[in-house]
Amino acid sequence: MKSQSRAWIVFGLLFVSWGTLASGPFSYFSGMVRQLADFLFKRRIFSSGLQAGFIYLFIAVLYVALLLLSRHRSRTYIAGFCALAGMIHHLILCLRTRQIYEVSLAIAIGLALALLFLLIKSQSPALWLSDAFILSLPVYLLYDGLLSPLFSLLEIDRRLLEPLMSVPADSLIFRMQGLWHLPQITWSLLPVILALAPMVWLTPGRKKG
Repeated sequence: MKSQSRAWIVFGLLFVSWGTLASGPFSYFSGMVRQLADFLFKRRIFSSGLQAGFIYLFIAVLYVALLLLSRHRSRTYIAGFCALAGMIHHLILCLRTRQIYEVSLAIAIGLALALLFLLIKSQSPALWLSDAFILSLPVYLLYDGLLSPLFSLLEIDRRLLEPLMSVPADSLIFRMQGLWHLPQITWSLLPVILALAPMVWLTPGRKKG
Protein backbone atom coordinates (compact mmCIF):
# COMPACT_ATOMS: atom_id res chain seq x y z
CA MET A 1 0.00 0.00 0.00
CA LYS A 2 1.23 3.50 -0.84
CA SER A 3 2.45 5.49 2.13
CA GLN A 4 -0.05 8.30 1.63
CA SER A 5 -2.95 5.83 1.49
CA ARG A 6 -1.73 4.21 4.70
CA ALA A 7 -1.44 7.62 6.34
CA TRP A 8 -4.97 8.74 5.42
CA ILE A 9 -6.45 5.42 6.57
CA VAL A 10 -4.66 5.68 9.93
CA PHE A 11 -5.65 9.35 10.24
CA GLY A 12 -9.30 8.52 9.55
CA LEU A 13 -9.37 5.64 12.04
CA LEU A 14 -7.82 7.78 14.76
CA PHE A 15 -10.16 10.67 14.06
CA VAL A 16 -13.36 8.61 14.42
CA SER A 17 -12.14 6.62 17.45
CA TRP A 18 -10.31 9.34 19.38
CA GLY A 19 -12.28 8.76 22.55
CA THR A 20 -11.83 4.98 22.70
CA LEU A 21 -9.22 2.87 24.45
CA ALA A 22 -8.00 1.65 21.06
CA SER A 23 -6.67 5.16 20.43
CA GLY A 24 -5.50 5.52 24.02
CA PRO A 25 -1.72 5.18 23.44
CA PHE A 26 -1.86 7.69 20.59
CA SER A 27 -4.11 10.29 22.20
CA TYR A 28 -1.98 10.00 25.34
CA PHE A 29 1.18 10.64 23.28
CA SER A 30 -0.29 13.77 21.70
CA GLY A 31 -1.45 14.95 25.13
CA MET A 32 2.07 14.44 26.45
CA VAL A 33 3.44 16.60 23.63
CA ARG A 34 0.85 19.27 24.48
CA GLN A 35 2.00 19.21 28.13
CA LEU A 36 5.61 19.65 27.05
CA ALA A 37 4.62 22.60 24.87
CA ASP A 38 2.67 24.11 27.77
CA PHE A 39 5.78 23.87 29.94
CA LEU A 40 8.01 25.45 27.30
CA PHE A 41 5.81 28.41 26.41
CA LYS A 42 3.95 29.20 29.60
CA ARG A 43 5.93 32.36 30.24
CA ARG A 44 4.77 35.75 31.42
CA ILE A 45 6.53 37.46 28.54
CA PHE A 46 3.98 35.93 26.19
CA SER A 47 0.29 36.76 26.13
CA SER A 48 -2.10 33.81 26.45
CA GLY A 49 -2.91 34.13 22.75
CA LEU A 50 0.74 33.95 21.73
CA GLN A 51 1.29 31.01 24.07
CA ALA A 52 -1.53 29.15 22.31
CA GLY A 53 -0.05 29.92 18.90
CA PHE A 54 3.40 28.74 19.96
CA ILE A 55 1.92 25.52 21.34
CA TYR A 56 0.23 24.79 18.00
CA LEU A 57 3.46 25.54 16.16
CA PHE A 58 5.50 23.32 18.49
CA ILE A 59 3.14 20.38 17.91
CA ALA A 60 3.25 21.00 14.16
CA VAL A 61 7.06 21.18 14.07
CA LEU A 62 7.36 17.85 15.90
CA TYR A 63 4.74 16.38 13.56
CA VAL A 64 6.67 17.49 10.47
CA ALA A 65 9.97 16.28 11.98
CA LEU A 66 8.51 12.81 12.59
CA LEU A 67 7.10 12.67 9.07
CA LEU A 68 10.51 13.56 7.65
CA LEU A 69 12.15 10.98 9.91
CA SER A 70 9.71 8.37 8.63
CA ARG A 71 11.33 8.73 5.19
CA HIS A 72 14.61 7.28 6.46
CA ARG A 73 15.79 3.88 7.67
CA SER A 74 15.05 4.79 11.27
CA ARG A 75 11.30 4.86 10.47
CA THR A 76 10.70 1.46 12.07
CA TYR A 77 11.96 2.79 15.43
CA ILE A 78 9.53 5.72 15.61
CA ALA A 79 6.73 3.67 17.14
CA GLY A 80 9.04 2.20 19.77
CA PHE A 81 10.42 5.60 20.73
CA CYS A 82 6.99 7.24 20.96
CA ALA A 83 5.48 4.31 22.86
CA LEU A 84 8.40 4.21 25.30
CA ALA A 85 8.20 7.97 25.90
CA GLY A 86 4.49 7.68 26.60
CA MET A 87 4.99 4.72 28.91
CA ILE A 88 7.70 6.47 30.96
CA HIS A 89 5.56 9.61 31.24
CA HIS A 90 2.55 7.55 32.31
CA LEU A 91 4.53 5.56 34.87
CA ILE A 92 5.70 8.80 36.47
CA LEU A 93 2.09 10.00 36.56
CA CYS A 94 0.92 6.73 38.16
CA LEU A 95 3.67 6.89 40.79
CA ARG A 96 2.84 10.50 41.63
CA THR A 97 -0.90 9.90 41.95
CA ARG A 98 -0.57 6.32 43.26
CA GLN A 99 -3.29 5.00 41.00
CA ILE A 100 -3.83 3.09 37.77
CA TYR A 101 -5.85 4.69 34.98
CA GLU A 102 -8.24 3.22 32.45
CA VAL A 103 -5.78 4.00 29.67
CA SER A 104 -2.80 2.39 31.48
CA LEU A 105 -3.30 -1.06 29.94
CA ALA A 106 -3.71 0.39 26.44
CA ILE A 107 -0.44 2.32 26.80
CA ALA A 108 1.37 -0.83 27.95
CA ILE A 109 -0.07 -2.82 25.03
CA GLY A 110 1.06 -0.10 22.62
CA LEU A 111 4.63 -0.38 23.89
CA ALA A 112 4.53 -4.18 23.74
CA LEU A 113 3.33 -4.09 20.13
CA ALA A 114 6.00 -1.56 19.17
CA LEU A 115 8.73 -3.80 20.61
CA LEU A 116 7.22 -6.91 19.01
CA PHE A 117 7.07 -5.27 15.59
CA LEU A 118 10.79 -4.47 15.84
CA LEU A 119 11.53 -8.17 16.16
CA ILE A 120 9.56 -9.48 13.21
CA LYS A 121 10.93 -9.44 9.69
CA SER A 122 8.08 -7.57 8.01
CA GLN A 123 8.27 -3.81 8.41
CA SER A 124 4.62 -3.21 7.57
CA PRO A 125 3.16 -3.47 11.13
CA ALA A 126 5.81 -1.12 12.48
CA LEU A 127 5.06 1.38 9.70
CA TRP A 128 1.34 1.37 10.53
CA LEU A 129 2.01 1.77 14.25
CA SER A 130 4.54 4.55 13.63
CA ASP A 131 2.03 6.40 11.49
CA ALA A 132 -0.54 6.08 14.29
CA PHE A 133 1.77 7.86 16.74
CA ILE A 134 2.81 10.50 14.20
CA LEU A 135 -0.72 11.22 13.01
CA SER A 136 -2.08 11.49 16.52
CA LEU A 137 -0.59 15.00 16.45
CA PRO A 138 -2.68 16.38 13.54
CA VAL A 139 -5.76 14.62 14.94
CA TYR A 140 -5.14 16.45 18.22
CA LEU A 141 -4.75 19.74 16.35
CA LEU A 142 -8.11 19.27 14.64
CA TYR A 143 -9.94 18.22 17.80
CA ASP A 144 -8.55 21.12 19.81
CA GLY A 145 -8.44 23.79 17.14
CA LEU A 146 -11.49 22.96 15.03
CA LEU A 147 -14.01 20.63 16.68
CA SER A 148 -13.91 22.15 20.15
CA PRO A 149 -14.60 25.75 19.03
CA LEU A 150 -17.06 24.53 16.38
CA PHE A 151 -19.11 22.63 18.95
CA SER A 152 -19.01 25.69 21.19
CA LEU A 153 -20.07 28.04 18.39
CA LEU A 154 -22.97 25.81 17.32
CA GLU A 155 -23.85 25.00 20.95
CA ILE A 156 -23.61 21.25 20.30
CA ASP A 157 -23.38 18.90 23.27
CA ARG A 158 -19.82 17.49 23.31
CA ARG A 159 -21.15 14.20 24.65
CA LEU A 160 -23.10 13.68 21.43
CA LEU A 161 -20.33 11.66 19.75
CA GLU A 162 -19.09 9.82 22.82
CA PRO A 163 -17.69 7.29 23.40
CA LEU A 164 -16.15 7.23 19.91
CA MET A 165 -15.14 10.86 19.54
CA SER A 166 -14.15 12.82 22.63
CA VAL A 167 -14.30 16.56 21.91
CA PRO A 168 -12.38 18.66 24.50
CA ALA A 169 -14.30 21.27 26.44
CA ASP A 170 -11.47 23.80 26.29
CA SER A 171 -9.50 24.89 23.24
CA LEU A 172 -6.35 26.90 22.71
CA ILE A 173 -8.28 28.82 20.05
CA PHE A 174 -10.36 30.46 22.79
CA ARG A 175 -7.18 32.12 24.06
CA MET A 176 -6.43 33.53 20.61
CA GLN A 177 -9.62 35.55 20.33
CA GLY A 178 -8.63 39.11 19.42
CA LEU A 179 -4.95 38.31 18.97
CA TRP A 180 -3.61 40.79 16.42
CA HIS A 181 -7.24 42.00 16.15
CA LEU A 182 -8.31 38.77 14.43
CA PRO A 183 -11.45 36.86 15.46
CA GLN A 184 -11.40 33.35 16.86
CA ILE A 185 -12.87 31.83 13.70
CA THR A 186 -9.93 33.14 11.66
CA TRP A 187 -7.40 31.61 14.05
CA SER A 188 -9.17 28.25 13.69
CA LEU A 189 -7.63 28.04 10.23
CA LEU A 190 -4.16 27.80 11.80
CA PRO A 191 -4.46 24.30 13.35
CA VAL A 192 -6.38 23.05 10.31
CA ILE A 193 -3.58 24.13 7.96
CA LEU A 194 -0.88 22.83 10.31
CA ALA A 195 -2.65 19.47 10.50
CA LEU A 196 -3.56 18.88 6.85
CA ALA A 197 -0.79 20.55 4.81
CA PRO A 198 1.93 18.09 5.95
CA MET A 199 -0.50 15.22 5.30
CA VAL A 200 -0.80 16.31 1.68
CA TRP A 201 2.84 17.19 1.04
CA LEU A 202 4.90 14.86 3.24
CA THR A 203 3.07 11.53 3.48
CA PRO A 204 3.69 10.48 -0.16
CA GLY A 205 7.06 9.04 -1.16
CA ARG A 206 7.72 7.05 2.01
CA LYS A 207 8.12 3.29 2.27
CA LYS A 208 5.13 1.27 1.15
CA GLY A 209 3.55 -1.15 3.55
